[in-house]
Amino acid sequence: MSIRASIAWSMASQYLAFIIQFGVSVVISRLYLSPSEFGVYSVALAASMLVSMFQDAGITRFVSGQRAMDPAHVREYAGVAVSIACGVAVVLGALAPVISHVYHDPTLIRLTLIIAAASFINPFALIPVGLLTREMNFRALFFANILSSLSGGLLSIYLAAHGFGPASMAWGLLLAAFLRTGIVMRFRPVVPRFPRDWATTRPLLSFSANSFFISASGAIGMRTQDLIVARLLGVMATGLFSRATALSAQLSTLVTSGLTSVFYPAFARKRDAGDPLAPSYLHLTACNTAVNWAAMVGLGLAAGPLVHLLYGPKWAGVAVLLKWTALSETLFVAVPLQMDVPILLGRIRTLIWVNWIDTAIIIGCLTVACFIGVEAAAASRIVYGLFWVAIYGMFLARLMHFRFVDLLNIYWRSAVAAYGAGIPLIVAQDWMGMGSADIGWGLLIALSVAGIPCWLACLFLVRHPATIEISTITTRIYAVAMARLGSRSAA
Repeated sequence: MSIRASIAWSMASQYLAFIIQFGVSVVISRLYLSPSEFGVYSVALAASMLVSMFQDAGITRFVSGQRAMDPAHVREYAGVAVSIACGVAVVLGALAPVISHVYHDPTLIRLTLIIAAASFINPFALIPVGLLTREMNFRALFFANILSSLSGGLLSIYLAAHGFGPASMAWGLLLAAFLRTGIVMRFRPVVPRFPRDWATTRPLLSFSANSFFISASGAIGMRTQDLIVARLLGVMATGLFSRATALSAQLSTLVTSGLTSVFYPAFARKRDAGDPLAPSYLHLTACNTAVNWAAMVGLGLAAGPLVHLLYGPKWAGVAVLLKWTALSETLFVAVPLQMDVPILLGRIRTLIWVNWIDTAIIIGCLTVACFIGVEAAAASRIVYGLFWVAIYGMFLARLMHFRFVDLLNIYWRSAVAAYGAGIPLIVAQDWMGMGSADIGWGLLIALSVAGIPCWLACLFLVRHPATIEISTITTRIYAVAMARLGSRSAA
């Protein structure tokens, strides 16, 4: 499968999965769950993911990034992956009473046990997913992700409507894990086998040992945020904070992860061929920031009316937090593949130290901010994001031999274009004085669409590198349209 076809399938998967997850969260949040109930689920999920992040331990990256893969070793790799991950799932289940005790909520026991059951199933998909990614078979991953997300989401809505509360989302997660594992096993069946000769799995174990520390720092940094907010500010604040961060992160993932998920195996091929990575990386960064920054600026400007229309008045507190979290997401996509590139280039040990510095900064910023309030907690993500860009930007610049100023030249162009995309919303709210209640769906969509030509004009005005892709796509669409018109005329 070509890179462009892979991107198409990957982006289609991300878009549809986002629509499904977003729709499910809106229905459940607006009709069935309160911010406090959502906060309880967020605590259970965050605590579970903190432990479950150790399950993969870089195994998927190892499989998808290998120069050569011996088919005879695949089952042994799967056996190691399942053994490690299932052990982690057992530990998670054993910790359920502890989590409940720390947050003084007995419902956390049941929620954590259900999520632990899903964590017990997920390991069987690790090697098949890695192989499908290695083969760039994103069509198979598309069906696995979409069918599992849709089924799990529908179950969550059904159970929430029948009074299951926060557990409805946990049961949906469990069903999705079952289906996703079954589907990827159907496309790329791998039966785990305990290694007969540990020498064959030594490269995997060595890679996973280093990746464990990377996963640990990443899990602690990202998954403890809801736990810190819940401990210092309560589950109500956690529900609002989690909803704001999830909404901005989901949109950010929707916009850019379809590109980055494809570029990892593509970069692995370039590395194997001895080609320089810097030009492709800078182009990826330009495309990422051009699209994502415009989307995040639009989300931040539309936060008030969007929250009012989607979630209703009981979630009004999310709007002010969403402005901060949306702005912070622009920073977290400014240095794409910050984990993957160092791993591909064999700099795992250095990456571990960089990750732990990153983790210390985010925990410190968030903890201090929580003593001020939940809005300060959301705003602290921007402070952390600036450190994040500086740390990883300079690190990757050294690895791929480009200048950090090359990133800055991309950033200012993307920032100008993002501001251009937000001009219609700025005019409506700041100049015309429209409030959240004054902007309905029709006007909000119209203002968002009106930002597209402004965004495009700014991209070409500042000669943004992403205009190369825009021109290429436009030319191809025009050529296809003219060819079809020509064939119809001939007929």
